[in-house]
Amino acid sequence: EPLYTQNAPLTCGKGSAYEGGIREPMIVSWPGVTQPNTRCDKYVIVEDYFPSILEMAGITDWKAPQTVDGVSFVPLLKQTGDPSEGRSLYWNCPNLWGEQGPGIGATCTVRQGKWKLIYFYETGKKELYDIPADISEKHNLAERYPDVVKSLSANLGEFLRSSGAQRPSFKKTGKPCPWPDEI
Repeated sequence: EPLYTQNAPLTCGKGSAYEGGIREPMIVSWPGVTQPNTRCDKYVIVEDYFPSILEMAGITDWKAPQTVDGVSFVPLLKQTGDPSEGRSLYWNCPNLWGEQGPGIGATCTVRQGKWKLIYFYETGKKELYDIPADISEKHNLAERYPDVVKSLSANLGEFLRSSGAQRPSFKKTGKPCPWPDEI
């Protein structure tokens, strides 16, 4: 049995666009700030650690040589706000790296609110999931919600182009695969 199947209830594992490949648990202990034995289902991404740690340390006058993509998640820890509200998270894996399994391959993904859209570069297939209702990603809702697919595809395509993201090319023709909003 392949190792990627050992991540239940999440689908797949490392390298996959499914939750089993991108979701990581996070445990926080900040005595006097975080409430013990509480749970938060909001999402953050690794880029959020830098601004969060700066805020935790009380550092306000800082400079970085690169653009800081992250947002402090301290409001989640203090239960004073939700930095994920209205925010999109993006993943782009435009290459094949040898492993095989569900969601592994040339994909790009956007998560916005409850919705997650996965676009498969090679086939042009799009999958849409309501993550809070379907953490195992068993029910592709793309056909049921074409307006959500269109909106998220536009959001994802715009982000990929504006950030200079790479995309794969078709082996047969050498032409680049379409962006998600071009299909």
